[in-house]
Amino acid sequence: MEVRSLFTVPAFPRVAMSRAVGAICKWRIPKFMRRPLWRRVISKLGISEDTVGGDLQSFATFLELFTRKLPTGSRPIAKNEHWVSPADGRLVEHAFVSPELSLILKGAPYSVSEMLPGGCEADYLGYQALQIYLAPYNYHRYHAPCDMQIISAVTEPGDLQPVDPMLMRRSMRIMKTNRRILLHCVDAKQRPFALLYVGALNVGGMTFGFDDSLGASPWQHSARTYDPPAKLNKGDDMGCFEMGSTVVLFAPPQLQCRTQLDGITIALEDFLFADEQ
Repeated sequence: MEVRSLFTVPAFPRVAMSRAVGAICKWRIPKFMRRPLWRRVISKLGISEDTVGGDLQSFATFLELFTRKLPTGSRPIAKNEHWVSPADGRLVEHAFVSPELSLILKGAPYSVSEMLPGGCEADYLGYQALQIYLAPYNYHRYHAPCDMQIISAVTEPGDLQPVDPMLMRRSMRIMKTNRRILLHCVDAKQRPFALLYVGALNVGGMTFGFDDSLGASPWQHSARTYDPPAKLNKGDDMGCFEMGSTVVLFAPPQLQCRTQLDGITIALEDFLFADEQ
C-alpha cells in the first residue's frame, strides 16, 4: 500500500493533521534563514519562479510564500469576452449536467442539488462542470473568470480527504463530503454560473477578498446573500487556498471549452472558454 493512501482511511485524523500543518505553516522564520529556505522549498516543490515576485526575505512564513500574489504586470488581461481560468492547475474533469439534473465527476455521481445548494436546479440543465486540481507547486490564488457579480455564498463543513486524482476513489464522493464553499454568480450577460471551492487534506483555510468573514472559523453550514451583489472584473483576485485543493466551475453551455481534458490551466492568461454567444 502506498503510504499516502493511509490519508484516505476513515479513522485517519485528517482534520487534526490539517490544523497542525496549518499552525506550522504560520511559524515565523528568522530573516537570515528565509532566502536559502525558500529557495530550497521552491526547488523541492517545483514552484514556477515566474510566479514569485520580490525579495524572498519578505515572506515571513511558509503560508505567506504559498499564498503569494503574482508579480505586478506578469499576466496582463486580454480585453475580450473570453473567460479565463479561475486558477492555475490541471483540468481533471469536464462533465455535463444531464436532463435528470445529475453529473459524474471522477467516476462519482452527484445531483445538482448536492453540488449547488441554494440555487435554482433547473437553471443548470445542460451546464458544464470543469474540475481544476491545484497541486502543491501551483500558484494558489483564484481569480474571477469573467466580469461577474456574486449573488450568494454557501458554506458547508466536512471532511478533508485528499483531492489528488491519484488518491480519489468513487466511493469517497469528495465534492459532497469535503469542506467547501459555493458561490452563486452571474456574468455580464446575466447568465447564472457557480464556483465551488473544495477543501482537502492540509487545506483547512480558504479566504475571499470580497468578504473577509467567508471561510472564517468556525466551519459550519451557513448561507449568505449579497445585496448589492459583489462586483468583480475579469481577472480580479478573489482569494486563496492555504494549501493545494480543487475548484469546480459550473459554466453556461454556450461557452466553448478551449482546454483539453488533463491539460494545464493558467489563471488570468489562459482562455478556458470562448464565448460564442
